[in-house]
Amino acid sequence: MGFIPAGFEFFSMPSPYLELWAAFAGILIGSFLNVLAVRSLASESIVWPPANCFSRCPHCKHRLGIFEIIPIVSYILLKGRCRHCQEKINWHYPLVEAVTGLLFAAIVHHFAEAQFESSPDRLAVTLAMLIFISVLVAVTVTDFKEKLIPHEITYPSIIAGLIYSTVVRHDLLGALAGVGVSYILFDFIAFYGLKFYMMMHEDDENNDNNAESERKEPPSAVPDVVPTTTKTETTLDLDIAIDDELDRSLGIIRAVAPAEASAQNEEDEEPFEVMGGGDAVLSAVLAAWLGWQLLVAALVVGFMIGAIMGAFYLIYELKKEKRLAQVARPAVIGTLIAGGGFGLLIGGFATLSHLTEILVNPTVWLLLLIVSLGGTTAGVIWSGNAIAKPFPFGPALAMGGLYGVFLINLLDKSYIK
Repeated sequence: MGFIPAGFEFFSMPSPYLELWAAFAGILIGSFLNVLAVRSLASESIVWPPANCFSRCPHCKHRLGIFEIIPIVSYILLKGRCRHCQEKINWHYPLVEAVTGLLFAAIVHHFAEAQFESSPDRLAVTLAMLIFISVLVAVTVTDFKEKLIPHEITYPSIIAGLIYSTVVRHDLLGALAGVGVSYILFDFIAFYGLKFYMMMHEDDENNDNNAESERKEPPSAVPDVVPTTTKTETTLDLDIAIDDELDRSLGIIRAVAPAEASAQNEEDEEPFEVMGGGDAVLSAVLAAWLGWQLLVAALVVGFMIGAIMGAFYLIYELKKEKRLAQVARPAVIGTLIAGGGFGLLIGGFATLSHLTEILVNPTVWLLLLIVSLGGTTAGVIWSGNAIAKPFPFGPALAMGGLYGVFLINLLDKSYIK
């Protein structure tokens, strides 16, 4: 017996009307996801205070009227500008709305196929996947905009996904296993990736430390007056140090004045991270909704897409910093070694009769591209050129999750137990 009672025939509408209605709903949801993403980055609620329930211009904060918030249409009619302050409206608003509409139509079309007609849980799974995809769209927006995946979006999604896996999929343990593996895997990558990065750029770090120590080194001349420290000052400094240590151990963040905070920000640099904590949470979101089996496929595809995106991002950053010429040679060498090695590996195991089939297989060429771009990245890193700017890996994971949705099979026991 399915989760949705029999008699509710959502898929009785013929194609393409079903997909058109799904696309229309997706466009409306996409408009909401834009607001959710922007408000989450600003740590603002979308329901409280009540004034936050209404859309407003991000520049002049003017409350928008009904004809100014029509998805896609208003952007075109207003020529991409606010009607009140004439400031430009970011192009990602209509793009997110259009992409969400296309994704909704594609997912509904996928589960409307005749092969799934016998599944009593088809409607429940379809609605759940639409919610899941909405989460992926929202975190993709935030990660691209600010390289941040807000916990305000991911944590509730994990809870909702676990409830869905319990009630509909009947596989809570599998979902929990995937969540646990996600945290362990990404923590492993973050820890050893940072060690590898520091090992590759140890000389750069030593040079920076030497330069910093030279700047802080006091003058050789002995001052006329040696400052003294009273017992009261020593006791006060000790008390402050103990209080700070207690605060850190208890996880308390003390409020500081803006001027003091600015000074602290200048002194304390943000530590470099190979893999952000938000990526681990997003992987847990995938596990909660897809289960551990589809999580594996989603992560493989996500890392492949991440390799491609990362290589192009690396080239873009090097070009912007005018360092592309100095890494061209090691990048080409890394590409040739990785791509050539992969080609020799495939050709070595293939007979002459199978070689033609391999050459016309698009999967092989895709893997060759990914491996070659991985070699490009490795060549740049091996050359000693440090790129410490964070790379938004969340969108690649989201694409892997989307791939996992289209792998769902409702006819066997692999997804719904």
